[in-house]
Amino acid sequence: MIPIMLWDLRWRIATVALLTVGLYFLEPAFHQHGPVDPEFLGDVGPIGISATLAYLSALSMILLLSGFISRDVREGYTALLFSHPTSPLAFYATRWLLALAVTLCAALVFLIAGQLVAWGEVRGGAPGMLLALLAALVYGGLMAFFSALLRGGEGWLVFLLFLPTPVPAILTWLEASLPARVYSILLFALPPQHALQEVYRGLILASIAWPAVVYAAAYGLVWLTAAALLVRFRPRL
Repeated sequence: MIPIMLWDLRWRIATVALLTVGLYFLEPAFHQHGPVDPEFLGDVGPIGISATLAYLSALSMILLLSGFISRDVREGYTALLFSHPTSPLAFYATRWLLALAVTLCAALVFLIAGQLVAWGEVRGGAPGMLLALLAALVYGGLMAFFSALLRGGEGWLVFLLFLPTPVPAILTWLEASLPARVYSILLFALPPQHALQEVYRGLILASIAWPAVVYAAAYGLVWLTAAALLVRFRPRL
């Protein structure tokens, strides 16, 4: 079953590989020339790479999971897939875990191969995989929920939710445009960017911001649980 799922994802995995290469050229730590302000030394070191690892994980989960439930429902594949005694929950959980495994492998390759190409050696940065895992859980949870809820378009929807991460000016504009209460509710519903930033700053300071880690993980798990309930109890599956 897993080889078949991997074959079905082959073009998406190739896109993730291209994304990995593209992010290598955008990662500041791999292209530093000349002295660096000591205040930002950690941001351009091995741990600083973890911010880009989080971007890679988020985009990879969006790419790999786009339509992974909704397409089957929309095109009527569920009747064929589950005509045999197969649990829809187990089937889609396997797909989700496979996407997570591919995503974390891509992040690990980026971390190691990027350092080898840029610096000629591996200087560390393994703790940054925690941020990659949390980002994958957050955006993978959102993708699972909206793919179970909608009949398509969830990839674009979650990508829009991701956009304030690399373009924080969006949040600044929303804060200035919306009433304070509405903005607070919106900020609470959006992916926990502030928690992920706290985790990142903690890693830079050689510590783990456990409250932020728990919050980000819980956010992703809540959406995953909601997706599981939809798959388990909606009659169309």
